[in-house]
Formats: sequence, C-alpha cells, structure tokens
Amino acid sequence: MIVTRQRRKPFPVGRIILPLVAILAILGAFIWPPSRAAILSGPLSPLWNTLGSRFAVVAAPFHFAAQNQLIARRNHEIVTLQAQLADAQRSLAAAQKSTAALKARVVQLDTQVAQTHAKPAAPSVAPTASPGAFGATSAAAGSDLAASATPDDRRVAADWAAMDPSNAAKVVQRLPVPYVAKIFSLMSASDVGAILDVLPPAFAARITQENPTLKP
Repeated sequence: MIVTRQRRKPFPVGRIILPLVAILAILGAFIWPPSRAAILSGPLSPLWNTLGSRFAVVAAPFHFAAQNQLIARRNHEIVTLQAQLADAQRSLAAAQKSTAALKARVVQLDTQVAQTHAKPAAPSVAPTASPGAFGATSAAAGSDLAASATPDDRRVAADWAAMDPSNAAKVVQRLPVPYVAKIFSLMSASDVGAILDVLPPAFAARITQENPTLKP
C-alpha cells in the first residue's frame, strides 16, 4: 500500500483582492470630493437615497435601543431631582414651623410687656415701721406678687434662672420694675442675688423697693 502526501492548497489570494479593491474604490469615491458630490447630489443621488432609506430601516432597532437608554437615563435623573425637591420642601416646612413658633413666642412676650406697662406702678414708700412689722409687710408683699403670677410668669422666671446672670441683667433692665419684681418673687434667692449683683445699683434699689423681700 502506497501512501501519497497531499500538498496544501495555496491560499486564495485572488478571492480577497477583488473585494478589497471594491471596498477601497467605494471609500475613494466618498473621500474624493467630485465623486462624493456626484453621489450625494448628482445623478447617483436617487440610488444613494434608496440605499440610505434601506439602511435607516435596518438601523432603526439600534436607534430605538439607544433612545430607550436615553429615556431611562433621563427618568432616573428626574426621580433623583424629585427626591431632592422633596427633601428641600421638608426642610423648608421645618424652618417655617420653627419661625412660626419663634414669632408666637415673641408676640407672647410683647403681650406680657404691654400688660405690665398697663398696670399702674405702686408708689415707693420708705418703710417706717419696726423691723418686725417691716418683715411681715415684706413677706406679705412677696407672697402677693407670687400669688398673682400666671403660668407665663413662672415660665419667664424659669428662663431667667437658667440664663447667665449678666445676660439676664441685660433683659431685666429693659422691663418695668414692677414686672421684674414680680418675676423675681418666683425665683430662688440665689438666682435673684446673682442677677442683682450684676445690675446697676440704682436699678437694683428700685427693684428691692418694689419687692422688699428681695433685700439681702
């Protein structure tokens, strides 16, 4: 038995040369300005338009997919912006609520000051009675002031007691003496003494004249 060796067939170069020449010719036709003008707007324009329309039909699904991606991306951006807008609206509502509460507190304090101004101030009379009688009279005056206090007055007294004495003294000097004496009657002796130490002596003397129980 004789086995013969088969030779490999040569690579068909001729089959590749012709398509390459055709592709290069088409590319050259589009690159060369006169031929490109003839294809796009010359006698060959109907053929170009027909091929372009068919290519558009074939490429339509790809355009549709790209449009869907663009729409999905824009929808995601819209959702993100809507979430940011909702957060901003909640922050604005909280700020408006806080502002309304502060305004209501300011109106309440203004009303208290107006009511205090409307009350006639009691005349300051130097005590002439004996020390025992003076002590009884002072205690009675302090108890009367505390008895006539309102819940708002007690809240103001708590606020002044929690404040720094120097800051409380600045607030006290802007208010009528009878109102200050009334609030002081609701505070502890240590808190009142700390504020009186910071107040000007003349103003502190007027307060103690209004409420003798505040004297050291």
